[in-house]
Amino acid sequence: MAIFSDPHCGFTDKGREEDCFKALEEAMELCKSAQLILIAGDIFDTRVPKQDVFAMVARILLRAHMQSSDAKLVEFIGKDKSDVQELALRGIPIIAIHGNHERRSRQLINPVQALEHAGILINLHCACAVFEINGIKVAIHGMGAVPERYARDVFLEWRPKPVKDAINILMLHQSIGDYIYSPLEQPTLRLEDLPDGFDLYVLGHLHYSELRDFKSGKLLLPGSLIPTVPRKDEAMQKKGVWFFDGKNVELTPLRFQRKIYFKEFEYISGVKERIKHWLNSLEEGSIVYVKVKGKNKEGCAVSFRDILNEFENRLILKLKVNVESEEFAEKVKVIELVKENRLSPEDLGMEMLRKNLVALNCNLKPEDLFELLVSGDVETVFSILKGEQAKISEKTRTHEVRESHQKQNQNKSRKDGLFSWVA
Repeated sequence: MAIFSDPHCGFTDKGREEDCFKALEEAMELCKSAQLILIAGDIFDTRVPKQDVFAMVARILLRAHMQSSDAKLVEFIGKDKSDVQELALRGIPIIAIHGNHERRSRQLINPVQALEHAGILINLHCACAVFEINGIKVAIHGMGAVPERYARDVFLEWRPKPVKDAINILMLHQSIGDYIYSPLEQPTLRLEDLPDGFDLYVLGHLHYSELRDFKSGKLLLPGSLIPTVPRKDEAMQKKGVWFFDGKNVELTPLRFQRKIYFKEFEYISGVKERIKHWLNSLEEGSIVYVKVKGKNKEGCAVSFRDILNEFENRLILKLKVNVESEEFAEKVKVIELVKENRLSPEDLGMEMLRKNLVALNCNLKPEDLFELLVSGDVETVFSILKGEQAKISEKTRTHEVRESHQKQNQNKSRKDGLFSWVA
């Protein structure tokens, strides 16, 4: 039996529009020697694929009908046999489940169901298809993607049971609590919810691959046929088709494999030259993720558009720039302090003034200048900062004291007047 998952046909990323079809074509070519073909979801990248995408997928999958297989359908459990076209049983039968990218409401036909209506494959959802291959029974139990919040309830309501005296394969397309795929929609289904007694557990949806012993059988994450948004652990793995003979599981890698690179650069002098030098050393057609981070001391705008333009025909380049000016970083820091109620408005003003005086190499006390600014004596402040006045004169201080007394007397008069009105 041949097993693969997540071709994501119709995935459109600049420079990679044909990758999904190349990968699916090669996968189907590798499947020519199989008795059954299992696809664990997300054949398509969208719920309503474009007509040319649907037609291309149908044409590629139909190649299985031109091959020979000894697999004979015995029965369906939880599925009406009349739903399946006779054409789908010719050649090598394809058994598929729908993925989260293909999931639609119950009233609407999803694209995997449409392929079943066209006689191209058998679609399973909370159902089982039992085949016989040279006297050996093989039971494929499949559940397509449902919203994560309902997954555990749907699965426990379905409650698949191994078929006696058969090789049993359980195939799902769902986030599993032990393999959290997206924090946006927390999974409710966990590995411990999967029943014992199956020879192989196939989990689609996760794009990296894994194979390990599980309960009385084996657990297989086939991974995707192409990288969509690659993770670093996925980038180190080969994409391909898995083959299961009832006991052993082995991977046959695709020849079509784009190299994937991740690299981080510090924003320091000559960073663009270093990025270009590294990019020039990479294999043409590679998928490359570059991250630039750091502080921009000059404070001017940062642009790497020229690098993207230079390499757009050689690499699938994704460039993320996380560079902020020191001035901006300082402002953010100060704002955060205010938000946390760690600085009063007066403290905020004093902090900003202190930093500016340090930048100007001014040895005056920020408290003195701050008081002048608060009192409105901007001319004296300018005189000091321009060097026309070396320090705050006694005259200025006397003037400040006199003004302070005047203000106190004015306030007292206002209060006395106010109290007289109140009385």
